[in-house]
Amino acid sequence: MQGFTNMLFNLVLVTIPEQFFLVVMTLIFLKKFGILDVLMWKQNIKWILIPVIPISIIEDINTFIITNELFSSILTVLNLIFFYILIVYVIKNNSNEFQMKDHRKIFLSLATSFLILGVLESVTVPLMLLLLNKSLIFINSNATWNFIASIPSRIFESLILSFLIIKNNNVVKIRMFDVISKNNLLLVSTTTFVILSNIFAVYAIKLVGVNRILENKVSMFGQIVISMGILVVPALILFWVLLLINYILVKEKQIQQTYENLIRKDDVMLDVED
Repeated sequence: MQGFTNMLFNLVLVTIPEQFFLVVMTLIFLKKFGILDVLMWKQNIKWILIPVIPISIIEDINTFIITNELFSSILTVLNLIFFYILIVYVIKNNSNEFQMKDHRKIFLSLATSFLILGVLESVTVPLMLLLLNKSLIFINSNATWNFIASIPSRIFESLILSFLIIKNNNVVKIRMFDVISKNNLLLVSTTTFVILSNIFAVYAIKLVGVNRILENKVSMFGQIVISMGILVVPALILFWVLLLINYILVKEKQIQQTYENLIRKDDVMLDVED
């Protein structure tokens, strides 16, 4: 009974807020601000909870009940697929028309949301482990300590979501995911990078935080720096890559516009001569 209570507390205090951030961040990337309208929250909250609740329950069952590592890994993959399916369901039911290319944007948006969450937690969790003087294994098995360790990350997540929702489309103007989803090379490259970054982060954090391979070999400060760098470095690389892509696309559009203006000017001069 105590184990079930611990899992229930962890579900409410840690897992559901975490999955809530992932869902809302994905909807922001997809520019589904209609679902995020605060004034319509009673009607919209069900669409957010459709993926949040089942995914959170499965994740906590996997964390607190499943002991077989292989089965746990398989369940994690299946849960991610289920997550994607539920997001697609929500988008389909809140779109005038749903096209096959939308699958690409949803997948990329969801993967990027996972990466952002990982960055936030890779920065905050190691610091909290040091302050609380607790191991990652202990914190993950105790809902109260897990909640305390996750507070800084939740604060940053709340600030990010609040800022983006309040600013609405004024912030998310760059149609990055639209552009990437239409270009197969950009799509494959960006998606591969995001997936590999997430996989690398999961196993690296497991080795550092769970298996404690750096213990007695590197100072506590060194462990924190390494843990923070696990996701921060790939995220920064991705950020600069996306900025470069956007710069190239803007320049390409400017060149095309200049060329069209020259053609239009030549046509006008020919008409005048005639």
